[in-house]
Amino acid sequence: MFDLPTSRRLLPNGLTTRLFDSGGSGTPLILLHGLGLSLEIWGKVIPALSASHRVIAFDFPGYGEADRPDAAYDSAFFAAQVEAVMQALRLDTANLVGSSLGAGTIVRFSARNLPRIHRAVLMAPGGFGRDTHPVLRTPCVPVIGYALGKPTWLSNAFALRLSMADPAYATRALIDLAAGYAKRDGSHRAFVRTVTTGLSLSGVKNIEAIAEIASAMACPTLVLWGKQDKVFPVAQAQVAGRVLPDARVVEIDRCGHYPQWEQPERAASEILAFIG
Repeated sequence: MFDLPTSRRLLPNGLTTRLFDSGGSGTPLILLHGLGLSLEIWGKVIPALSASHRVIAFDFPGYGEADRPDAAYDSAFFAAQVEAVMQALRLDTANLVGSSLGAGTIVRFSARNLPRIHRAVLMAPGGFGRDTHPVLRTPCVPVIGYALGKPTWLSNAFALRLSMADPAYATRALIDLAAGYAKRDGSHRAFVRTVTTGLSLSGVKNIEAIAEIASAMACPTLVLWGKQDKVFPVAQAQVAGRVLPDARVVEIDRCGHYPQWEQPERAASEILAFIG
């Protein structure tokens, strides 16, 4: 699941990313990963999804093998990267599937690009409530937050174990992968900026603005949420279902923050049934 065939791609915005493209015809599925991760987090579901669809996954800037520019790392920045990938691949429309940061990016992307989204799958996006795990707010501490937010092997291990309903799914291989990428120059800055643009010590920022954008996201949307999610509580799934105009909510038992990793068969099944 970590040996996906990928290629380096220079995008129209001047940034280089690493991209997986299964090939095939029809409306593609673009997979958007979460904070501190990379395209490999989709490795368990890509075989099932790519059996019937063209599947594309790429590394967001600051993560995986993508560039790490001196940038804002806010939601607009990540949404612009989705635009750049679609432009590079000459895609007018796509099905977008996002996890955590990736799911929140889809909501922001919809503000300027709603006609380009055929269907959307949102896995535990932030923004549908202020509550999040206190540990995630550590980089927001005044003065020392930047130092505290430096990704290390131990911090990646803790975060990944926290993110799983069963910590055993935070395997040594997954932790080593995330920690290895986090050693690259620019990773510390990218991580802290990503966190602090979206969170404060009191929780998720700008939930009213997020709700306003989401309330206009009229494309068919599937909201997937692990019932044991400790990053963003599962109660936020129902909030998302009420705010999004055309949404169906599915809560997955024995699952934390990453359904595609902890319950891949169920996640892939729900995605495929929804995408059609």
